[in-house]
Amino acid sequence: MSPRAISTLARSLSIFLVIASVLIPAMIFAFVTFGDSLELSLLGNADVELQKDDFTPVMRAILGLFAIGYLTPLLVGFMGLKQTFDEAAQARWLSEKSVAGFQRFAWANLALICYEVFGGAFLVTYIRLQQIPNQISFMFGLTTEFFTALFIALAILVVAHIFAAGKTAYEENQSFV
Repeated sequence: MSPRAISTLARSLSIFLVIASVLIPAMIFAFVTFGDSLELSLLGNADVELQKDDFTPVMRAILGLFAIGYLTPLLVGFMGLKQTFDEAAQARWLSEKSVAGFQRFAWANLALICYEVFGGAFLVTYIRLQQIPNQISFMFGLTTEFFTALFIALAILVVAHIFAAGKTAYEENQSFV
């Protein structure tokens, strides 16, 4: 792919991330506020179904808090990746901002997976307690889906560090020229 094509694609993806960063939280807010049924499937956790009667104000607040916890690393990651794409759009492939943005994306991606598994376990337990009072069951499983997501997140994190090491080597080589 030519540098010009990379810059064009990076610019397009940067715009897409801005749109997604606005639309995803807006859709989640609308759902938490106005939704009346939910089937939730989280990494490492049992599926949960909520019907209209389950959507009490407290349940909406809990879902909202969970959503905020989920959206935080998601949006941090999006903004890190946007920063990398913005730098690539300007043909600054190995700039400090580009590398830092990609590293932020990698760490946020790993945090998001951990939050979905562990925060999701608490959310599922809370929902089940509301649906069947006095019957506590804490469900947590390590599935192929979880290990796949974890592997991809760790691979992205390693690539981010390779990216940083490549930047350092590039700068050292430039100082000799």
